[in-house]
Amino acid sequence: MINIRILEVEDVSEDYVNWFSKKEIIEFSDNQYLFFSLERQKEYVHECLISDDKELYGIFEDDIHIGNIIMKNINKFHCRAEIGYVIGDKNYWGKGYGKKAVNEIMGKAKNKHHLTKLYAGVASANIASIKVLENNKFVLEGIRKKHLKYNKLWFDQLDYGVIL
Repeated sequence: MINIRILEVEDVSEDYVNWFSKKEIIEFSDNQYLFFSLERQKEYVHECLISDDKELYGIFEDDIHIGNIIMKNINKFHCRAEIGYVIGDKNYWGKGYGKKAVNEIMGKAKNKHHLTKLYAGVASANIASIKVLENNKFVLEGIRKKHLKYNKLWFDQLDYGVIL
């Protein structure tokens, strides 16, 4: 059973850090340009815990940490936030965990933060992420041509949004 909860420093493990060294996991992510270590990830999680404008959630299946989802740039004035997500454990790809996690974050955004809108940007070739968004009723709001460069290739950024 899927469980989404605020990620704690104690949740950071070597397995979690290793997600970001796997090309297929970070193929369409700016994380491919960052350095990851156990200590740095613990610092990052702590920064998220004390932040006023972002919340980092862990995605767990039977107490196994399989991914993360973040609500960031939380804007109380305009009642909106951006989301990003990763299923870092490939054993859980294609099984609906991304869809369920986004659906739960939509509920938290509406009920906890009283937001009206969530938005996300996705590389045009990231079909799995596009499906996650569209299956949660996100709609394509715009296209930024050749906006993202991953592995020396240019991709359009598809901007999606959903009214909660």
